[in-house]
Amino acid sequence: MKELIAYLGWQKLLSAGLVVAGVIAGVGGAVRSGSILIAVGAGIYTAVQYSRSESKRRIELILPLLIALLLFVVALTLPHAK
Repeated sequence: MKELIAYLGWQKLLSAGLVVAGVIAGVGGAVRSGSILIAVGAGIYTAVQYSRSESKRRIELILPLLIALLLFVVALTLPHAK
């Protein structure tokens, strides 16, 4: 387990945990909370992946962060989400 944490890093494991928790929350009926968790997890994963990459093209950071931000905004504007 320590090798996995060292290989992936705790930030990627945190983001994967947030995404999994978001999917489980969404399936369980808490759609707004699940969407927010997925958006935050995707944003963290994108930032970590961009910081570790050797080629720094801005579109690789901006586009996934924009998608995560839009998911976050849609989650907040859901009319009758629990």
